Amino acid sequence: MYLVFDVGATTIKYALMTAQGDIKEKGKVPTPTATGQGIDDFVAVIGDIYDKHNALYAQGANATDSIQGIAMGIPGQVDVKHGIVYNGGGIRYMHDVKLQELLEARCDNVSVAVENDGKCAALAEVWKGNAKDVEDACVLVFGTGIGGALIKNKRVIHGKHLLSGEISYIFVEMTREEADLLPEGEGLMEAKATMEAVEAYPYTWAAKAATLNVCHQVAKMKGLSDNEVTGEKLYQWAAAGDQQVIDMLEDWYFSIAKQCLSLYVIFDPEVILIGGGVSAEPEFLKGIQRYVDKLKKLSNVYSQIKLDSCKFYNDSNLLGALYNFIQKYGLKM
Repeated sequence: MYLVFDVGATTIKYALMTAQGDIKEKGKVPTPTATGQGIDDFVAVIGDIYDKHNALYAQGANATDSIQGIAMGIPGQVDVKHGIVYNGGGIRYMHDVKLQELLEARCDNVSVAVENDGKCAALAEVWKGNAKDVEDACVLVFGTGIGGALIKNKRVIHGKHLLSGEISYIFVEMTREEADLLPEGEGLMEAKATMEAVEAYPYTWAAKAATLNVCHQVAKMKGLSDNEVTGEKLYQWAAAGDQQVIDMLEDWYFSIAKQCLSLYVIFDPEVILIGGGVSAEPEFLKGIQRYVDKLKKLSNVYSQIKLDSCKFYNDSNLLGALYNFIQKYGLKM
């Protein structure tokens, strides 16, 4: 058995999984991010879950139920080879942390593999999803931000600075005058809360096209609070004929279609997969495809572009984290 974690800024989801990716047990605990908490608290939480399952095994479970390894998907840039995490998103203390080393020391030296959560979602598609029959793919996951991964020969491309696929940060709108008005300093977006950053620096693709931020724009338009607007609610309003929401959805599809065509000519993938909770809505992919079909008329170079939805949703990060473990340690399946 493998103990697999999907770490978020508020919740750590975990599952006991077989080497074939079957989930035998699931659970979740709060992520330790309160004031004063740090990496020691995080390692303790993971260690406690590991100890609980080891105790069950010691009470007479089958040998196949022992923990053979720990796999983890986590926010941030991840050096998969060495198990080091940088810039862990909402987990502020998760920077320049030798997480693999710390977890192995805490958990009886069991093997550990760590990967970025968005890239885990892509690896789930490579292993058992809608990219399993291709070598090269691009995966886009729409949620709080826009996760992404470029897959070459069924493996994630990470890049020299571990930034390949960090498509949230693509610039989409900014004038020279706005660039001149930026204050001194670096990491201006990270210094603010999510919505504050969107309002202050609406220049990246995530600020325009992440599901959270599209919902925020609709909430502002309707004078509602952010927690009153969800992706599901957008489609209910659109189905009822709300033209303002329909127009915002069309703008969203158009933005994504343009970036899909750009990514296609940069990377030339066999398929571009669209994921995230909102992708469960059939009209989402249909809308993107409609604009891709319009724009690709500009040149024959776009003629072979192929779009599809991701197969997995809620459990994708768990499944992909396990597949990263399999790839890292060269396990035969």
